[in-house]
Amino acid sequence: MNDTFFLDTDTGSVECQVITSLYSEKTKKYYLVYEYVNDESDEMYVSAYDPADESNTLNDVSSEELEEVANLLNEEM
Repeated sequence: MNDTFFLDTDTGSVECQVITSLYSEKTKKYYLVYEYVNDESDEMYVSAYDPADESNTLNDVSSEELEEVANLLNEEM
């Protein structure tokens, strides 16, 4: 996947690279896994989203959802 997008943060707009998107049957939600383009830390971020939402809003996820996303990523590998 080669998609990028800009995310507005408290410190300004940050360019992000999409790593993958996932759907969880367990939570019935879609998740976006991404990283900041010019960040050397290799941190990945996860947000929930609704593909039908035209405003492209990214939502925070709970620790339980993070566990589910980690499980889904492990299944993909």
